[in-house]
This record gives sequence, structure tokens and C-alpha cells, in this order.
Amino acid sequence: MSRQVDAPDRFRRFVRLGPGSRGGLTLVEVAIVMAVIVVLAGLGYGSLRDQLPRFRTVKAAKQLRDDLLELRELAVNTNRETRLVLESSPGGCTDGTSWGGTWSKQIGNSSRGSDRWDVLPDDSLEDGTDDDQSEGRIDIGPDGNRSSADACLRQWAELTGPGSGDSQDSIVFSPRGWVRNPARDFGSTGYISLTVVNAESVRNGVPDEVSVLVSRAGMVRLANNRSGEVLSRAGTAASSTAAE
Repeated sequence: MSRQVDAPDRFRRFVRLGPGSRGGLTLVEVAIVMAVIVVLAGLGYGSLRDQLPRFRTVKAAKQLRDDLLELRELAVNTNRETRLVLESSPGGCTDGTSWGGTWSKQIGNSSRGSDRWDVLPDDSLEDGTDDDQSEGRIDIGPDGNRSSADACLRQWAELTGPGSGDSQDSIVFSPRGWVRNPARDFGSTGYISLTVVNAESVRNGVPDEVSVLVSRAGMVRLANNRSGEVLSRAGTAASSTAAE
């Protein structure tokens, strides 16, 4: 009849105390292994800590990109104008001490020349009142619903909008998916550019930024300003130049 071996006995059989033992590890070897694990864990934590601010910066830029693409699709599906309204920014994002930014997603009451806008979800058609704005307001600041520490939305260049309603600081999509903003809102490269800055990198003296670039044809892309690397593309072809 076999004898049941308790846990302490099994451990003593695995970790032999004598230097001439066979089939186990000495306490010195266990200590060395543990020390190596601690060192590797420390290195991994340091690397992860350095990468987190950039991860959150890219995440905030992707949130902005995804919201633009959502509005473009909504305009096509509902045959009504939609727009992203840039609402607040910490400023130039040059001191590395402030971060955040807010914007809202809105849908108009017409396919062109909307004079009333509803912050998502679309609920004002029922009673004429924009009661629910739970899906349409995005805040990446410290107390925001999409808080992204050290991600700073830089103050954007003037956007006059297409002149439909109060369209200042707005990017407006038509039911065909085009951006209705006038030519003066697009930079020399043909894009409306919004930039999210990694505040941690500013504090370290090596600014790292991600730009959200919106073409007239509705294409949205992310690009790293420091390396020129294109992080993603989405929307219609960049070669499309037609406009409404």
C-alpha cells in the first residue's frame, strides 16, 4: 500500500539542501533563479511604464479617428449631415504639464444646410429636445469619460465649417460621405489635421505626436509626426477629389 506524501515532504525532495544531491535544485540555485526573475520583471516594468503614455496617446488619436468614421457612416446611412465639433483643448501642449481635450458627435436635421444639431444619440426628432447626450460627448481629460493620461489634444487651426448653422470648429460630413468644409479649412497637404501630443514625451524633451488627418473625400488616417510613419488608414481612397 503506497504512502501518501504530504506537501512539505514533496518540497524537501525537490529542493535538496546538500551540494552533492541529485535530481533537484539547491537553495543557491533557487535564489539565483528568483534574482533573475526579479531583474527581468523590473526591466519589463520599466519598459512598460515608458510605453504607457504613448499607448494612451495613440488610443486617444484612434478614438478621434473612430468618431469621425462613425459620423461619416451615420451621414451615409441616415441621409443627414453629421459633424464632429471640437470643443476644448489645453492649448499648445508644449509644457508637458497639461493634457486632455473634448469634442462632440452631432447629427443635423437635413441632408444639407442643417440649422439644428442633435448630440448623439439621435433623439430630438421625437420631441424636438436633445434630452440624451450620453453617446456624443467625448472627454479625454483627467475626469473625462474617455480619460487618457498624458494625451493632449493640441489647439487646432481655425475651422470655419461649411456655413450650415453654427459650424465653427466643426468637421461636417455630407450624406455622400464627403467632408463639406470649405477649401480654406484644409492644409497645404489637402487634409484637416488634428494632433494628439504625448505630454510625457514633452517632459522628456523628445516630443511624440500623432496626427489625425481628414481628407475631403472622407478618408481618415493616423500618422506619427516624428517618424512620418502611417499608423492606419480608413475611409475612401485618398485619390478621390470630388466634392459637394
